Amino acid sequence: MLAAYLSPAHIAAIDVGCPVSALGSEMPRQAPEVRRAATIHIKEMIDLFARQLPNWGQPEAHAQAMAMVCAMIGTTILARAVDEPALSEALCAATLAQCPQADK
Repeated sequence: MLAAYLSPAHIAAIDVGCPVSALGSEMPRQAPEVRRAATIHIKEMIDLFARQLPNWGQPEAHAQAMAMVCAMIGTTILARAVDEPALSEALCAATLAQCPQADK
C-alpha cells in the first residue's frame, strides 16, 4: 500500500492523486465542512493502515498507522515539491525503508 502511494506514478499525479497530500496545507483555511471531510478521510486512511498491521486491534497498531500516514503524506508533499527527480525518488525510498511493516 505504501509503495503504491509513494510510487513515481502517484507522486506525479498531482491533479488526480490523494487530496490530502495535494491540499493538506490548505485545509486550515477551508470551511468547517471541508475540514470535517478531510478529517474523516484521514481517519479512514489511518484505520486502513492499522488493519494491515500484524498487531491490529492493539493501541500500538493505531499509533504505528498514524506515524505511517504522517510519513506517507509528508513524503508525498516533499517529493512533489522538489525539482530534482533523483531527490524525489530518494525521499520515497527512505520512507519505504523506514516503514517496511506498511507493505506486509
